[in-house]
Amino acid sequence: MENEFSPPRTTGTLLQVGLILVLAGVGAFFFYRATQDPSGVNFLLDMLIALVLFAPLPLLGYRLYALENASYILRREGLMIRWGLRREDIPLSAIEWMRPAREVGFRLPLPWLRWPGAVLGRRMVAELGTVEYLSAEVKHIVLVATPERVFAISPENVKGFMATFQRVNELGSLTPLEAQSVYPRVFIGRVWEDPLGRWLIIGSFAVGLVLLAGAAIAVPNLEVIQWVEPGSTAPAERLLLLPVLNGLIWLFNLGAGALLYRRGDDRKIAAYLLWGTSALTGLLLSIGSLLLVF
Repeated sequence: MENEFSPPRTTGTLLQVGLILVLAGVGAFFFYRATQDPSGVNFLLDMLIALVLFAPLPLLGYRLYALENASYILRREGLMIRWGLRREDIPLSAIEWMRPAREVGFRLPLPWLRWPGAVLGRRMVAELGTVEYLSAEVKHIVLVATPERVFAISPENVKGFMATFQRVNELGSLTPLEAQSVYPRVFIGRVWEDPLGRWLIIGSFAVGLVLLAGAAIAVPNLEVIQWVEPGSTAPAERLLLLPVLNGLIWLFNLGAGALLYRRGDDRKIAAYLLWGTSALTGLLLSIGSLLLVF
């Protein structure tokens, strides 16, 4: 017997997609302004604003991915929680009790950094001990108590989830589920243990550092550089656009490659290609920076 329940996704998906589009769009606008602004001071200001707007995108992207792939699977053997790279397998015998949060008789403290679709984190609760939140919306929270901690999950169909748990609990477990906790850092460790993946990531990062160092050394010694159109010049600060652009590409390829790597099989090859592309992009931009300077 297996029953899969999903968290409520609509509000969280709309909110996070909206935030990603707004931040990416406004950030791209200021990035474009930085490429066009003839003033070195205004260039730096526009670039700083663009970077601040781009900074939350990896977090929002991961939390959106986690929400869309989240599930709570009830079996006679136990409960399986899936939330992005976080996984928790709880044997049925390890579940001490389970009830909706509204029935516990006190107000639960919530994670500090949260929004609809991403109520995630840990809090210490005097009455319960450590509570780990893997949920999307507060009103759907169900508490699952184990000897180590309490999990706060949010199946959209709370009544159906509780009824299913009651049924599987009455039937009992035939083969206990093996207890397992998988955290994002465990997955990152697996990538790091892969020699090819490790050196592609390190190599592409090193190329980016060389590009950044070269631009940082060159800019103070230059007033203008060659620009896109033949014979045109631009303030030397624009040379910093290349390492910034390379850094954004590196972050995107790192995240996308990690998600592909996690799926295994042939998708690992796609991950290697993305990480290798980051190194190639850094080399091409390094050559481009030399052409702009000389």
